[in-house]
Amino acid sequence: MRMLRRVRVGVRLGGAFGAVALLLIIMIGVAVATTLAQRHADQRASESVALRHDAMVAKFRTADFNGWQTAYAFDTIRGVPEATDDTVGTRAKFLASTAAFQQDLTRLASHQLTSTERQQVTTAENAFTRFMEVDARIVSGYRTGTSASIAASNDLVSGEALYWFDQAATAVDQLAAQAEADTNADAAAADTTSNRGLQLMVVSGVICLGITAVLGWLTTRMITNAARNRAILAAIVEQSADATLAVTLDGTITTWNSGAERVYGYTADEVLGHSVKMLLLPDREALLASVLADLAAGRQFQYEEAPRLRKDGSEIFVSALLGPLCDDDGRIIGGAATERDITARKQREAEQKIADQHAAIATRLESLGLLASGVAHDFNNMLAIILNCTEFVAEDTGDEVAEDLNRIRNAVKRARELTSQLLVFAKREPTQVEIVDLNVVVTDATDLLRRSIGANITLNSQTCSGALPVRANRGRLDQILLNLVVNARDAMPDGGAVTITTGITEVPEDPARNLSAGRYAELAVSDNGTGMSAEVKDRLFEPFFTTKPADKGTGLGLATVYGIVGDAGGTITVDSTLGVGTTFRILLPVVVHPAGAEAETPETPESGCGEHILIIEDEDTVRELVVRILNRNGYRATAVGDADSALRMDLDDIALSVIDMNLPDRPGRAIAAELQIAHPALPVLFITGQGDDSADPTTDANGATRIVYKPFTAAELLSNVATALQTAGA
Repeated sequence: MRMLRRVRVGVRLGGAFGAVALLLIIMIGVAVATTLAQRHADQRASESVALRHDAMVAKFRTADFNGWQTAYAFDTIRGVPEATDDTVGTRAKFLASTAAFQQDLTRLASHQLTSTERQQVTTAENAFTRFMEVDARIVSGYRTGTSASIAASNDLVSGEALYWFDQAATAVDQLAAQAEADTNADAAAADTTSNRGLQLMVVSGVICLGITAVLGWLTTRMITNAARNRAILAAIVEQSADATLAVTLDGTITTWNSGAERVYGYTADEVLGHSVKMLLLPDREALLASVLADLAAGRQFQYEEAPRLRKDGSEIFVSALLGPLCDDDGRIIGGAATERDITARKQREAEQKIADQHAAIATRLESLGLLASGVAHDFNNMLAIILNCTEFVAEDTGDEVAEDLNRIRNAVKRARELTSQLLVFAKREPTQVEIVDLNVVVTDATDLLRRSIGANITLNSQTCSGALPVRANRGRLDQILLNLVVNARDAMPDGGAVTITTGITEVPEDPARNLSAGRYAELAVSDNGTGMSAEVKDRLFEPFFTTKPADKGTGLGLATVYGIVGDAGGTITVDSTLGVGTTFRILLPVVVHPAGAEAETPETPESGCGEHILIIEDEDTVRELVVRILNRNGYRATAVGDADSALRMDLDDIALSVIDMNLPDRPGRAIAAELQIAHPALPVLFITGQGDDSADPTTDANGATRIVYKPFTAAELLSNVATALQTAGA
């Protein structure tokens, strides 16, 4: 019995052990099967999460590039410069966004997709291709610049481009929704697999319960950690447009996204595990400890302009937002930073500041020019009176008095040259331009310039090979050279060297210098004299500003040069260092297709044959002077002081009207237009002391409009009167 009992116990124990062994085998099999199933489910869940993330990124990107397309379309309509340039502005941002979207589509296609998802990706790719084709037509129409092409491009933006954008966005949106559904389904499948495994292990016996609990706890912990890591990674990736990085509380870099690679030039492998000091300037490393301490205390930081170091050693500026990074329990474990590269923006701001400074200087010079023009107008009126009255007296006096009057006449002519310089600065002095070779101008002037600067100064002339055709007044160019060389001479009282060079330079678009892109002839005049301070440089081109003694300079030399250069469509700049010397650089547009110079018609004073001439001049003495000249030379002159008096007159027998361009009640051009309404064939001769070019002879229908500039001589006035009458009668 005992033996039988032992046998029975043994059998039972063997059965129990066999059962336990069987349960263990089943448990192991179930555990293996569960683990494999769970791993497969996790892989599908991870793939679904990745697909969902990429689909959401692509979805948001569609809205981004559509917004940028609309922005550059509005910029083009509003006339924003370079709105359709592929390299700057909203157009460049649109192209960058579409390139990123193309990469998003490529990433989506690389996933393991179902046939439905593959069809959605293909639909999005085809729609995006058509969208970009339409955009090429849009930007081509904008660049054409015609009203019709711009209107057609606007229609494409709101029509066909919007349709293909909607097709692409819808496909990506559907893919995102499908990915979301797949993610939920895969997660549910993973949960179902886990639950079934647990149920089987419970059925297998109490013995497996402990093992199952341990495995469940380990599995749950693994899933929780993986989910937390994925959440942190997803939060960082969402900021991929900017540099996003995370650091521990001791400053060690733990996370580094692709935006950080673009901003700093380091790959993730090069920075992870290293101190964030590698991104800081040496003089800012001392601040790191205090910032990390503040992070540990929970403080946030925002820097508008923080200097940083790139991998290549160059310095950049970023706007940075830095805050503490917490774990699931709320403990601060480090810091996270989002940084945007603003180096290009700061450079643009600096360039704009320089452009604003140049504009302010130009405005100040323009105001001084207006003042100079007004002074020259009144002064020319007085000079005209002095000059012509002197000629009247000279005709009726003896030789001794005539000699004194000749001195007065010469003084008036010198004063006229002074007002001419004022008008050149004010850009109102009329000049005859021609096509001249800048090299020839320099070569011809060299001998004269050498005689002007003295034996203790060496003049070197270095002209480039080939012609430098520019459109300018030859005499004005000689005046520029003389003024600059004389200034250089005065800056070298103990002797030195002056160098004149010419050359060709290609100028890119430069708003700061108000120059259009193209080829320019460069004229440079350098000396090794005393140089000048920044304060003197800022006022260098102001009229009447001079550093010379009162008896040695009028302050109009460089102001005149500035006016001549600007009138010729060029620019002048100066570089100067105290004790080293000064260099003036002038850029003038090169004439591509020189036109032949028009022959000038010599003017010969002639006497009239009783023609009736109407004079409209507000200055009493000038008006009497013109009447006297005309009456003494065979004409009948009638003079009035304002336009209304002239308009009330009977003008049927008037052969010519002589009108001051700057009457107080209205401009001379407006008066001429009113007179010619009733008398279309009435010729007009304008007189002015301001160099006003508002009356363009080429616009007059009968071709008889001429301009006489004060102070004029009797011969000049009579010659122009005769020419105007002959032209009108032709």
